[in-house]
Amino acid sequence: MRFSRLACLLFTLIAGAPSGAHADALGHALKAAAQPPGAGAPPAQTPTLTEWAGEPRAITLPELLQITVRQAPNLQAVRIDVAVAEARIEQTWARNDWLLQAQLQGSHSTGVVQAGVRIDRDDLFNATVDLSRALPTGGTVGVHAGTRYENQRIAPMGSAGEWRDDVSASINQPLLRNRGRRLFEANEARATLARDVTVLARRLAAIQTVQTTISAYWDLVLAEQTVAITQGSLDLARERLRVTQIGADGGKVPRSEIPAVLQIIATREEDVLNGELGVLNASIAMRRAAGMPIGPGDLGLRVAIDMGTKDQSLVLGELVERAFAASPELAQLAQQDASATIDVEVAENGLLPQLDAALSIGPTGAAPGAGDAAQNLVELKGFSIAGTLTFTQSLGRHDALGRTREQRELKRKLAVTAVDIRAQIAQTMSRAVAQLELARRRVTLSQRAIELANENIKIETDRFNLGKSTNFDVLNRLEELRQAELRRAQALTDWHKAEVVIESLTGDVLPMYGISVD
Repeated sequence: MRFSRLACLLFTLIAGAPSGAHADALGHALKAAAQPPGAGAPPAQTPTLTEWAGEPRAITLPELLQITVRQAPNLQAVRIDVAVAEARIEQTWARNDWLLQAQLQGSHSTGVVQAGVRIDRDDLFNATVDLSRALPTGGTVGVHAGTRYENQRIAPMGSAGEWRDDVSASINQPLLRNRGRRLFEANEARATLARDVTVLARRLAAIQTVQTTISAYWDLVLAEQTVAITQGSLDLARERLRVTQIGADGGKVPRSEIPAVLQIIATREEDVLNGELGVLNASIAMRRAAGMPIGPGDLGLRVAIDMGTKDQSLVLGELVERAFAASPELAQLAQQDASATIDVEVAENGLLPQLDAALSIGPTGAAPGAGDAAQNLVELKGFSIAGTLTFTQSLGRHDALGRTREQRELKRKLAVTAVDIRAQIAQTMSRAVAQLELARRRVTLSQRAIELANENIKIETDRFNLGKSTNFDVLNRLEELRQAELRRAQALTDWHKAEVVIESLTGDVLPMYGISVD
């Protein structure tokens, strides 16, 4: 049945249709024959990309950056790092705490031989309380109170018990190694410097995150601009088809000019679809950079496509010096160098010999009864004083010498790293300034190319109307216009990206958008 219909249609066309309409009639005949019997309305179209992704959310750059500062995962992580660093500072305050220690001890033994004497029974009770704390000089001071009761029974002598109470104050002071307030506060100084490094890391993370978000924003602007330019080129091609069809219907233009326009229209429609996918990908990337939700209905973003720029003079030397002064990396190295200086001082102190002086002084009281022992203690009937002087020195000192050398070399390494970071900053700034200057010139050249492309389109269209050109030539001119507009959009995007790199290096990017992380 299908083939008989096709044969009848072909016969009708060959026999009675005018020769000028053969192509159109044949095309319609082939299309009709290709449909299955009983085919009615065309099949339902699948949802467009916009319908599938959901309505895009309109957002401005300042709003996007505020969301970024609140929700970006890496910024939340460095906030926690700062809190952890502050907690570590608090841990070092333990050196100022008083340490209270109490001990209760008791024992019972039988059949013990001491110094050749058999002790049938020995009962011992001992209780002590000690309160101590460290001194800023590196020593320790403490107070001790204790009571002791011992009862021994030796046959045939019987049993003899005695209470002994004592109270004393003591001080232990290093005279050489570990002496001084500088060492006493070394751990807190290190922890404070580490906290400052973490705060600078938070600032660096904020700058990098904002820079990434702004770059992603301009990528989205470029993607939307690309779609707009391609859609404009598609509209021009459709207008070209309308004009060509009018000319063909009037017999002024051969119908063979139509397929070239149809081909470019199909190509541009595909380019628009690919551009819409690029917009969606850029939107998702920007959501990821800003910490925004990604999911059904939360995919697309829509931003203003104004790509205006501000022309400003740039002096590379001044920008590099400003970048050095504002660099969180160099500031971090300065803090790390200060911490390394403390480590070197502590290591060098370890080269000194250990010489510690200890002194303990206080009343004592002893009596068979607990009350009498306490009364003797209060009346100062017994007194105890003790002192020690301890000297310790490693004859090789290999550990202290090796540790000192290690800390000095680590400090030297920080200086080398600082030189390298300064070179990296200067390199990045130089590239950004060069890219901005190049983008500025590219914008000027592409704008001139757009103007010339428009003139060439007019000229080529006039040639077509005079029959001296073809649609293929006109469409090439339209493509030249599209490419020039795309190059201009890309140059403007590169201009903005170079600007944000410069602003990030000089530290201006955060205050420029009202962002504070300190």
